[in-house]
Parts: sequence; structure tokens; C-alpha cells
Amino acid sequence: MCGINGIIFKTSKTDVSKIVKMNELLHHRGPDDSGYINHKNLLLGHTRLSIIDTTNLGSQPMSVDGRYWIIYNGEIYNYKSLREKLILKNYNFYSNSDTEVVLNAYKEWGEESFKMFNGEWSLAILDKKNNELVICRDGIGYKPCYIFDTKNFFAFSSEIKTFYALENNIEFDKNNFGINFTTLNNCSKTIFKNIDQLTQGRYLKINLNNLEKKLHRWDYPLKNLPKINSGFNENVNEYFSLLYESTKLRLKSDVKTGTSLSGGLDSSSIFTLMNLIQRNEKLTEDDLDLNPIIMNYEDMKTIEDAVKLSKKFKRNYQIVDFKKVTADKTMDLVSSLEIVEEYFMQFELYKKQKEKSIKVSIDGHGADEFLGYPNWIPELSVDIYNSIANNFKTINKFGKTQNINKFKRLFGLGEQEISPIPFRSVPDLNYGFKNYLHTGNFDGGYQIINDDLEDLENFSYELCFTYLMSYCGWFQFFLNKWDRASMSNSVEVRMPFLDNNVRLFGLALSSSNKLKNGFTKSVLREAFKEYFPKSMYAQQFKQGLTIQSVDYNENTINLISEIINDTEFKENNIFNFKNINDDFINKQNLDKIWILCKYFLMLKGFKNKYDSINVNLELEEKSNLLNS
Repeated sequence: MCGINGIIFKTSKTDVSKIVKMNELLHHRGPDDSGYINHKNLLLGHTRLSIIDTTNLGSQPMSVDGRYWIIYNGEIYNYKSLREKLILKNYNFYSNSDTEVVLNAYKEWGEESFKMFNGEWSLAILDKKNNELVICRDGIGYKPCYIFDTKNFFAFSSEIKTFYALENNIEFDKNNFGINFTTLNNCSKTIFKNIDQLTQGRYLKINLNNLEKKLHRWDYPLKNLPKINSGFNENVNEYFSLLYESTKLRLKSDVKTGTSLSGGLDSSSIFTLMNLIQRNEKLTEDDLDLNPIIMNYEDMKTIEDAVKLSKKFKRNYQIVDFKKVTADKTMDLVSSLEIVEEYFMQFELYKKQKEKSIKVSIDGHGADEFLGYPNWIPELSVDIYNSIANNFKTINKFGKTQNINKFKRLFGLGEQEISPIPFRSVPDLNYGFKNYLHTGNFDGGYQIINDDLEDLENFSYELCFTYLMSYCGWFQFFLNKWDRASMSNSVEVRMPFLDNNVRLFGLALSSSNKLKNGFTKSVLREAFKEYFPKSMYAQQFKQGLTIQSVDYNENTINLISEIINDTEFKENNIFNFKNINDDFINKQNLDKIWILCKYFLMLKGFKNKYDSINVNLELEEKSNLLNS
């Protein structure tokens, strides 16, 4: 996986220095190579993390005929089977990369090719002949794609900070700042002015002659749901089989591949499968490192289970004790992660992976969203209530008095008729920092789920809610968090639970397969029961890398004081300095004030990174002049 950038110049000639700077700001995503092309009013840039076909033949931007050009961030795991189909159609291949397969697939099948890809991606394909650009994002939205649209530029990128190279500035959006992050993502928005997200499962087609843009949808999960067996054991076997094949697909790589292990159900399932596949497929250990990293941190409950499972497969695990990141390091991390939540453990995990020379990590993210978070149990249980409500209504119409009274006693009902609960998606439009911000009016009229409300009327409440949380913005925030943490360390993460077949199966499963005998994720537990230690199978809690807690010690307090007294902070047209300062003096609402400070540090970090690459480029230019 890599980094992609693109700029359409609306009012001036192309300026190559801008795409070079954008590429430099994405160097961490692609330290192995970088490049760009210039076509009329368009610049396309790419930074490469070499994973499949590490030779120069896989470099980007790529073209095989001079007409079509691609920049691509992602992996298509079924690329070999697609390649075979294209060879039968007389296509020639000059590399062994999946990028060339994606490009030729688009040449052959156009936008229909997106439906054929099993993987995750953000890409752009230029058609020089028709002067058109297509920008596309995968169906689940793992690989990010941000859009920056102003009077001077239309640009897109894998990360937000790169847009600093265009106008030497990024501003907060008064209308969006302070809105719940879930609501922002459910509407494909960001907290930054003129910056939105390309919605997952869509592609944007742009006419470079008149700059006309049209957004199209290519992914329709609700129309592709699999048929589910009525028997629980059959579903257990099917889920195991799908996850096995998904993991096996994701082991294809030309670089060192590894994993981590928390001792929770999800990572343990993937770790188990990797060991089974290595044994069954007789894979060598040269490029597949199955000695897991185990992050140990305060309140971790599953370290013993992680050690037990490692020993079962005779692996030399490495326990890494997480040390809290000090406040003075916050600016660099939040500007790298582009979020203010302290997901610092995740960053440190992939830093350790990189130190082991691992470039691909097979991880266990994504099971909860399709098999049910514990705190989603009320929503996953609404259909039980609705069934009772519907049956009560029916028995009141057709039942005898004796049966009606029996039904009431059985379910503890009174005389008043109960009604089913309809599914609704209501955005949270409350500003979380009302006293501290000068805000505008958030436009929440469009939510991603709006496109599917008519189809969702045919499904259960449980499926509607799971679909909302997994496909319509909430989950994408967390996926992009993992993407940022890993790619900041030049490590590609592959997630077998997010295979299209696996996630659609999980979406279609009823709650009786997810919640059984007092346990969550029952279909997953049963699938791996014979491999897990008994204590792991019987886990009754949710475990995973958490957000680092904040210590308001002297260093943190001093940093907050320094930030809020910074001239730029005081004069920012969004922050209400007086209210913030008054509460800080009285030591009130420090959590909220610290969050605002981290937003300020994020922008400051963007500027620092931009200034740094400017200095490096100037030094490089001077060195080249001296050498010439």
C-alpha cells in the first residue's frame, strides 16, 4: 500500500513543485519510490511501499499503453485470477504487480471492474484520450481518500496534511468543528474547511475539459447478501472456511509478513489461521514471521492467553511494555494520525513491527463490527421485542381470551398494546464544545445511509443497525485510524475479517448466531473452540488496544498553558479564548480544553512537516546544483 496525490489546476498552469511537496508529505506511506506525471491541467503523484513485485516494473504512475495511467493505494488479493482472465483476452503483462492487473481490468471492463476486485483501495485512473479522471474508493472504506476543493484547485490525497502544500494553510471549518466524529464520518465530512471524504463504495468521474464532476456508486452490499443456513453449526463451519480462505489470500506478498497478538478472540483467530495455513500449505518461514508481538499495557487482561496460544504453536513471542507517550510528543503523533484521540498504542505496535523488518501485518480488526460489540446488544435485540409486539398485535385480533392472557403472562405484558420499534438514523448535531467555540450551522442533510433507506425497509432492525455502523461512517473512522498508525511506520495492514465474502456473511447472520449461551461473537468462538485455550474461549470481556489515558501532571498543565496563550490560538476565529482560559485557571473541564489544544497542535504539526520538507527540498536542490 502506498500514498496517492492528485491536483487539478483551475485557474493557473500546473506547478510541479506542489505535487512534489505533496509526495514528500506522504513519504512515510511510500518510502521505496515516488513519481508523478503531468497531463494538461492535471498532476498525479504517488509514493510507493513495495509489496508485490518490488522491482521498478511496479513503479507508479503506471501505464501500459500511454493512454490510461493509474496511481493506486491498496491491495487486490484476487489479482492472479483476474490476470489469468485478462491473459485469455490477449492482454500482455510487463510486471507481476497487482497494479497492472487493476489497470488492465479497468481497460477491459471499465467501472464494472471495481465489482470484481477483492481487496481495499483508493485509486485514480486517467484516460488521456477522453481527458477524464476517475477516482475510486473500496467498498468498506479502509483506504482513505480526501478531497480538497477550492476556487484554485481540485485535489485528492491519502492524507489531509498534504493539502498544506497547495495554499500553505489548512483551516478548521466553523460549521463542522465540534460535531461528533461519528456524525462527520456518516456524512463524509471532515473538521477542515473545503476538505471532504470520497464516500466508500463510490467513484468520482471528472471531465478535465470543463471540470464537471459526477459521483457514482458501484458497491451495493444489501443486494449481494449471501443465503444463511438455519443451523448454527453449519454457519460455524462456513464462517471458518471463509475466514481461512480470506487469510490465505492475504499471505501473498513479496516481502516479510508478520502479525501481532492481543489474546482476544479476533487476533487469536487470525494468528491461529496463519499457523494452520503455514502448516497445511507448507509455507517457508523466510518471509512469514509468526513470532507475534504482544503489546502489554495497563489493565490488559489477556496477556496470559496470548502467551498460551503462542506456546501452543511453538512461537517465540515478544512482549512489548507500552510506555505512555509524554505530552510534549503529542503534536508529532496527532499530526501523523490526523485525529486527536490518543491511539498511541497502535502507533507503537507498528513501530515495533517495522523494527522487525515486517512490511505486511495480518491483523484481526473488523470482527466486532459485523459480529456485534457487547454494547450493541440492545440494538441487536430489538427484533426480539418487535417479534413480541407483532405477535401480541396478532393474538389480540385472532386469539381467544385464554390465549391472550397466557401470552401476557408469558412475556409480562399489561393491557396496553405495544408497538414495534422502527429503525431510524438520527445524526448527533450537538456541538461538543459549545462554550468554547464560535461555530456555524452543520449541514447534516445527507447521510451515507440515506442512499439505502428504501432497501433497508426489507430487513430486520438488527441488520439495519449493523449496516449503519459498519458501512456508513462509524467503522470507517476506526479503519482510517489503523491505516494512519500503520502507514506512519511504513507497514501495510491486511484484515481477513474485512474480506468481502467474510463481512457480507457476518452482516447477513442473525443475532442468534452472534449471541448464544450468554456469549458474544458465538459463531467465531465455536469456529476456533478446538484451538483456543479454555480461558480464551470463555472470555467475558472486550479486550483490545485502548486510548492512552491522560495524566494532568505538571508537564501537561504547563503545555496546555503554553498552547492557549499562544498568539495563534488566541486569535483563531473558532476558539473562544476567554471561556477556555477562565475554565483552565479554575481547573475545570480540562479534558475538553486538552482536546482543543490537540486540534491546535495537529495544525501546527501539519505546518512543521510542510516547513521541514521545504527545507529538505531546498537543500537537495542546492546539492544538485553544486554537483552539476
